Amino acid sequence: MDTYAGRATVSAPRFVRYPPAVSAPFTRLAEVYDDIMADVSYGAWFQFLREQARVRGAPEGRLLDLGCGTGNATLPAHEAGLPVDGLDLAPSMLDVARGKLPDVDFYEADVRTFTLPHRYALVYSVFDALNNLLDDASFLAMARTVHAHLEPGGVFAFDANTTHGLRTLWLDGRAEGWAGDVYYRWLHTYDEDRRLATVEAYCEGPRGAFTEVHQERPYDPADLTRLLREVGFAEVDVVRYPGGEPASEDDERVWVFATRASRT
Repeated sequence: MDTYAGRATVSAPRFVRYPPAVSAPFTRLAEVYDDIMADVSYGAWFQFLREQARVRGAPEGRLLDLGCGTGNATLPAHEAGLPVDGLDLAPSMLDVARGKLPDVDFYEADVRTFTLPHRYALVYSVFDALNNLLDDASFLAMARTVHAHLEPGGVFAFDANTTHGLRTLWLDGRAEGWAGDVYYRWLHTYDEDRRLATVEAYCEGPRGAFTEVHQERPYDPADLTRLLREVGFAEVDVVRYPGGEPASEDDERVWVFATRASRT
């Protein structure tokens, strides 16, 4: 999980107490997620994904926002008049998404095992949602399921934090600040042996205080290419945002475009 927030010098609420009760990941966070992420460029990210998919010959058709959360990356597709669905495993996040976009079909399902009634021209996922898959087996299961739901020539597009990115997520390992009347203090550590990043996300808003603990596994360009090729994607490109040039192992975040083979 990544707020794109740098270290800030802020005053914490006087009534804050550490640690509050720990909630399951992506439960209480739904209460404050959109406040904390208000400055994230979801619209620009979506345009980049769509343009890069077009360059790679993606057909016109239905879209799927995988790991859609509160629907922030679903919104620009809907506003563009495109048929789009959303999928996430967290019911509290989906409640927010459905309130925001009542005309969109949102599915509560696991990204590794979902079965939907549609095939998609573009399946996309943003804001390191897929870094929550903590081992190769989970990533492969997800990628196989996505591949099965793509139309011939369809594109699977997503971003991912790399090893370099998760080692150095925030200055001093902390993101802290105010988002409206929500105070957040998120602490980050990285375990080199286990290749796992952990974020202890403390938040305090109008509905009270909570902590959620999230873990991410890094995916480097070589990892992503290997895993997606194993699933059977015909082409795999790992690039930088916003220029689309090839990424390197030193990039903190990469963007991936994997194309399903067209019918011959």
